[in-house]
Amino acid sequence: MAALDPAELRAAASAVVTAPLPAVNTTLVSPAGFDAFDDDGPGAPPRPLAQLRTTSSGSLRLYAGRTRLTDLGRPAVVSTTALAQVRPYAGVQVPFGAATGPVELAGFLRQLLVGGVPVYAPDLPLVVRRLLGTVLGDLVAGLTPSTLADPVRRERWSVAARRAALRAATAAAGVASSPPSVTAVVAPGDAVLLRDLRRQTWPALTVRVAEGAAERRRAVEACETDLVTLPASGLSYAPEYVEDLVLGRGYGQRPVSGLRVRRTFLPALDTTVRAPGEPTERPADSLTAATVLASPGDALALGLADLDDPLTLVDVGDDGYATHDLGVWRVVRDAAATDAALRAGGRQAGGTGRVDPGYASYFARTD
Repeated sequence: MAALDPAELRAAASAVVTAPLPAVNTTLVSPAGFDAFDDDGPGAPPRPLAQLRTTSSGSLRLYAGRTRLTDLGRPAVVSTTALAQVRPYAGVQVPFGAATGPVELAGFLRQLLVGGVPVYAPDLPLVVRRLLGTVLGDLVAGLTPSTLADPVRRERWSVAARRAALRAATAAAGVASSPPSVTAVVAPGDAVLLRDLRRQTWPALTVRVAEGAAERRRAVEACETDLVTLPASGLSYAPEYVEDLVLGRGYGQRPVSGLRVRRTFLPALDTTVRAPGEPTERPADSLTAATVLASPGDALALGLADLDDPLTLVDVGDDGYATHDLGVWRVVRDAAATDAALRAGGRQAGGTGRVDPGYASYFARTD
């Protein structure tokens, strides 16, 4: 290397950075089964990290302390078994110099990231960071032990990383030149909901306004897009809401995606309360109606356009997949609903501070 001309060195480095990385098969590796550690209450000890190690032959292994979890082979392949074995851990620690080359390491890390596994690599080589791309590279480089120790912050990091990895490394969002088109059918007059939909990151989104069940049904019947969803007033939708549902429908391998809304934002207290509920990132037989994404035919069969209360759970049988629930939350502004949300229990996540449920009635007063 030292004998090479500087121009030749630059060309060699450029060739490595632009080397194509293998696509990740979401049939084998996906966020399905991600553990948000909801059962880890306040004061629980932080989860340990699994460690990546390179053998003398160049193959990769995952360890937990001195216990070998799995052999990954060469080139390293993350199987469904290996993914299940690292779920109980906060993430995977990657030492400097792991693997036999930057392309192999970057390809392996993309598999972990597609699976939602946090990658702690404070000494990640610059060439590997560039191979991962700007967004993924920055996310991995910026992950800290304090984020891994906090279940809420860890889940948010995982969601951001898996979203970027799924778009860059898989076909979960459809063919890049033709992503599935989506229509959102909404009731008129809700400026906040329309604002949320205007902010969506999914590029192929059409918004159609329809008032009443009959008009909603006609809108779905006349829908010319691949997929349809019926967002509702009373919920707030993150900018990545539609994108995450499209991705979840792809890697969840179910015709219907959605989530169960567990989060309630209390503006009077600047606090979000997360109620107990079913785990996410797995197949589900019921989903909150106003979060369901499906083909127009499936949406009609489920009766989504005819529901009096779109915030209720709808039975989707064996066809549903529940994505993470970070992207949709209820917003309640009156004192009674604020008090009820606090009394329902669950974990308070986000906001200026924590509110003791024992003082719920006092703090919930908004008049």
